[in-house]
Amino acid sequence: MPDPLVKLSSTRPTVLRLILLATLVNAILIVVWMMSSQQYFLSTPVQVEAESRAALAQNLSLKVLETEAPIVTVKNPPINMFKTEASAVTVKDLSLEVLKTEARAATVKNGSREALETRQFKCIGWRATHGCSADGARDVANDKVCDERVEHTASGYCEIEDVKTGERLRAMRRGCATVRKRANFFCSLAPDFANFPAKIGQVVEKVSAPGFSLPNSNQTEAVRAGIVMVVYPRLLAGAYASIRTLREVSRCQLPIEIWFRPDEMQTVPAGLKQLKEAAKVDTMDGVTFRAIDDLRAVRFAAKVHAIYNSAFDHVLFLDADNVPVRDPAFLFESEEFVRTGAVFWPDYWHPHHTIFHLVEDSLLWQMLDMQYVDMFEQESGQLLIDRRRHAAAMELAHFYASHTPDLFERLDLVWGDKDLFRFAWIKLNASFSMVQTPPAVAGKLVNESFCSMTMAQHDFGGNVLFLHRNANKLTGRPQRNNVNHVFGPLEPDNLPDPVIWTHLCSFRNSSRRNDYRIESYRAPPEFPEWQRCYGKRHLHDNELFSTQKFADLSFSGLETHLRRFAMEGVQQLAKFQAAMKNGTHWGV
Repeated sequence: MPDPLVKLSSTRPTVLRLILLATLVNAILIVVWMMSSQQYFLSTPVQVEAESRAALAQNLSLKVLETEAPIVTVKNPPINMFKTEASAVTVKDLSLEVLKTEARAATVKNGSREALETRQFKCIGWRATHGCSADGARDVANDKVCDERVEHTASGYCEIEDVKTGERLRAMRRGCATVRKRANFFCSLAPDFANFPAKIGQVVEKVSAPGFSLPNSNQTEAVRAGIVMVVYPRLLAGAYASIRTLREVSRCQLPIEIWFRPDEMQTVPAGLKQLKEAAKVDTMDGVTFRAIDDLRAVRFAAKVHAIYNSAFDHVLFLDADNVPVRDPAFLFESEEFVRTGAVFWPDYWHPHHTIFHLVEDSLLWQMLDMQYVDMFEQESGQLLIDRRRHAAAMELAHFYASHTPDLFERLDLVWGDKDLFRFAWIKLNASFSMVQTPPAVAGKLVNESFCSMTMAQHDFGGNVLFLHRNANKLTGRPQRNNVNHVFGPLEPDNLPDPVIWTHLCSFRNSSRRNDYRIESYRAPPEFPEWQRCYGKRHLHDNELFSTQKFADLSFSGLETHLRRFAMEGVQQLAKFQAAMKNGTHWGV
């Protein structure tokens, strides 16, 4: 019979090791539990930030949204960092290396944000997690270096370090559905991302200075109201048609600013003369041409630049392919504009049905340091803004549009400029009115197949006011040839652009706004494969919308005017170009 003392002696070290390991596990889990219970609160500097921003907001008379920590709701309860993993842990399952990794992750704080001071951060790397949560257990095998792209289905966070203090923070925290598939997500962007709220704070501090105003602001003279457009070569025909329609059909005499980039217009130098001729007015109420000299103001940012630098105090911005169905001057006297100083219009998309991923889980809210906003997205083909009253919000919108690197685009957080205005206004709690009628769709019906290429926006009474040809531009030239067959033979009126407005589909007042759905689709063979359509292909399947024939509408003849003006604009442009080749030049 073996000696029991020998056996006890041989097993005692094993027992002691197990006891020590169990004690270590228990201690670590207690620490992790204590830290995870505070995961939705930021570190001490946030208290300083809150006090600084509150004092700044009081001096500014602006109610800056305080969003230092995500809202905890029943719908989105807090997640304990290791709750799932800890409940199944045994001494046998946990290696000491895993424990070290979990403990190391727990020491990295969620990113705290200073009110006005940017910090010098460096990227450490991507830290992957399990469970589709940035707060999940660490997944070391899927960590990445800073310049390695992170797939859109991954969860985790970017670890960054304050170069001066050595403090390590988590930035760009995300789950498996936080970013879009095409987002260029690299942790090398994390230092700029983490500093973005502080840069917003710097903008707020700037606008708090006594006497702050926008460029060209007119503080002492009578208010000037006018229309602002941005043009580039592809939009010349549409801009020409829109201006002539405003002047000759709608009898609108509001002054117009045409903004352009000289480098773009070099290809068609006669185009500016063409647009000036379209207004047929050479007084102060005519057309003024303004060059865009900011290298950052390209593509979508050109719109923000134009409004920001306009000589008008009250601006109605119109995309060059967006035409009012009647004189829009009444908008400046509307009760909504007088009361709030800004009027915005809704887009097709909202959080329950969006192609731009502006949802609750988006990284956007972290970057803007804002709470999630559940509302229709904004369509910026038309904007009504009092620049005097909303100088602060315009300054912030200008920062959003011009900052580098462009995190909105790199991370695919928003599309162009379209939502930047409402985000700036909401961030500063500035007043604005949003038209409550969702957009209608104007399109063409062919063999029971409907394709909308135009967004119809409304006034506050629910009447159609703007028709925005955002999916099929006017060209003034035939679009029919063997290579690019589009809409069949010429129309009976022999105008080159095809008729694309035969029916208008409008969301019924009796329908719930949450049920508003606009589909994006293609409709061959009735329409070319490349043509993007909006609405619903088969109108009889759309009970939430009512359909009207364009021929029955008060503005039924508008498209004919636009098509004719576009053709005449192209003809006039050709004449000007020929004259310029012969040595004749005009000033603008």
